[in-house]
Amino acid sequence: MAQISMIHQRMRTQDRIIRWAPIVAGLLGVVAAFCIVLAWFPTAVWDKPIQGIDAPSHYYFIRKLLHHGPGVLLTLQPHDGFYPPLFHVLAALIVKVGGALGIPALAGNMAVIVAVNCVWILGAGILWPLGMLLLCRYFLRDASLGVRCALGLAVPILAVSSGTNPYQMLYAGPLLAYGLGSNLLPFLLLATLHLLDALSDMFEARAASARLWRPLALTALAGFVVASTQPKLIFTYILIMLPFVLVRMPWKLIAGVFAALAVGAVAFFVYAFTFIKSDKYFHPERWFHTHKPDMSLRTSLTYAFTDGMVSGDPANGLISFDVPTVAGWAMMILLIGALAVAGITLTGRCPIGHRTGAVPTVADDSDGPREPDRRTGKIALSLILSFLFVLFVFECSATFTGAIPNIVTAVWYRNEVRTMTFLPYVILPLIAFAAARLDAWIGADRADATAAATDAADAREAGSGATQARRRNRLTRGVAAAGAVLLAVAMVAAQADSPVKTEMRAALTDAARLDKVDPTEQLTGDKLDALTRVVDKVGTDALIVSDPLNGSMYGTAVLDANMLYPVYNPQDTIHGAIFGQVERDFASGDPATMLASPCSITPGRPVYFLAMGPQAPSLQMFTYRAQFYQFHDAKLIDAYVKAGALKPVTGLDLTTYGPHAKDWALYQLACPVK
Repeated sequence: MAQISMIHQRMRTQDRIIRWAPIVAGLLGVVAAFCIVLAWFPTAVWDKPIQGIDAPSHYYFIRKLLHHGPGVLLTLQPHDGFYPPLFHVLAALIVKVGGALGIPALAGNMAVIVAVNCVWILGAGILWPLGMLLLCRYFLRDASLGVRCALGLAVPILAVSSGTNPYQMLYAGPLLAYGLGSNLLPFLLLATLHLLDALSDMFEARAASARLWRPLALTALAGFVVASTQPKLIFTYILIMLPFVLVRMPWKLIAGVFAALAVGAVAFFVYAFTFIKSDKYFHPERWFHTHKPDMSLRTSLTYAFTDGMVSGDPANGLISFDVPTVAGWAMMILLIGALAVAGITLTGRCPIGHRTGAVPTVADDSDGPREPDRRTGKIALSLILSFLFVLFVFECSATFTGAIPNIVTAVWYRNEVRTMTFLPYVILPLIAFAAARLDAWIGADRADATAAATDAADAREAGSGATQARRRNRLTRGVAAAGAVLLAVAMVAAQADSPVKTEMRAALTDAARLDKVDPTEQLTGDKLDALTRVVDKVGTDALIVSDPLNGSMYGTAVLDANMLYPVYNPQDTIHGAIFGQVERDFASGDPATMLASPCSITPGRPVYFLAMGPQAPSLQMFTYRAQFYQFHDAKLIDAYVKAGALKPVTGLDLTTYGPHAKDWALYQLACPVK
């Protein structure tokens, strides 16, 4: 009895190890990924705002939430238009909770800036590697303990090792809401895969429809969360998941999916045609007429197959990087090998040697492959198609021109900024799937060797069969060992040398500096000091009119100033007509007309006009920047001063910063007393 008890105890211990070892390995991988992201994060933006054309918008949205509460959740834009709120809600909650707990960093004007950084690190350092880990574990369900542990450690680290995601969304824009949504997307992809499993089982009468509700609810919940962060990610979701639907679902469901997509496309076209006037809708070759490809075909393919692990000359920009690093070569070989393994799984033709029933196929309906093997083959085909779909969209956005690329990439704004972040979604699952298949083949070879030795008619035949199986096993093990070495090289080398990540960090750090060479840039030490003095003088309730492109929009971002233009492009729809009206009235040259619209915005409160230099060079990409030119017309401003419509504020001399500030001044509008 004691011996039996010891055996049972040993079995329970083994079960616990089998159950917990992959979990522990995955957690270690996520912790390592978090440390990598935290070490990369630019320290310069902890006490200074991120400087990019979209950055002030995000700070403004958070301040609007803090001032007005949940009532503005769906009207975050200055004109009360919709902007997905989840990122900004999380940041506002951090500010509120941090302030209630008395955390110094979350008190005062810097609280919003710190909160933005915290939410980004949460998404990039925890949610993103964890989501990719769980997504890849879906393809490792039948793998051995060792493979699940190894990939559990590797996947989170690889997820944060390239410059594609999550770093790209902080570097470009920054696209903070889109970045958080991208970090959450793996959870939606995973939930949908489980939903497809349940649907497949139901259609094949292997399970009751009751099993459908849980994955359906999880998919709906994940979809709602992603949509609350950035609804436009639905297009990325469709791109990646469509092959799985096409390959695994019955034709009636596929027809329904395409019907839904067609209805959505028509609805979107009708909306755009109604509200966005243009004569180019039926001439897609004329869409994005100012767009020029940023990458050559060689550069974009190198970037795609290395998952962004490339190097080059920083003087030519990151998009010119086309030389694989050591980690990039390892990743490229891994990806090509993974595609080969998926192709072998799909076709059933293995160059390593014949396998009886070891390699699943899709097309063979005979008694050969079992049903699980058919499903594995379908997954292989889905992964290959997903990779090809993503690669095609990325190439269209980065390299190709013409009507078809314009149509394909229109929902991603016709450039590679967003589409390059799709690469890890398809590369890492392919690698995980290939590892699981190699592991299965090794197990099958081992079983073949045992079967050959047991079932052979004589010793000579037994020896021959076992020898062939062992030879195949050695070859497969060699391929698997090479893959493991490449995986380790990619993990380690990417931390030692990652030019794309390094350049992104340097660019963010340089942009955040206040001691810039060009004193007319977005935010400099002089401009921040001037804005601080202005707010100290007039407070945060008085309305201030100024060109946001001269950096004044950071007055709201950093100091909570009441800038009329707190973002670079306040739209004139919904409740935003006043923005365009103020611009036109200021350009009129008539003092009474100039005063009418700004003085009507906050009756009874003072209104000011701030001149703070020309538009920043780094914001010149804004197509409609001419709408603010009148705010720089010195003759027009002087005429308003002479007419008494603008009165220089006494006791505040902003010209003391040097020659570049000779025209800086704060004027109070002579609003009529009512």
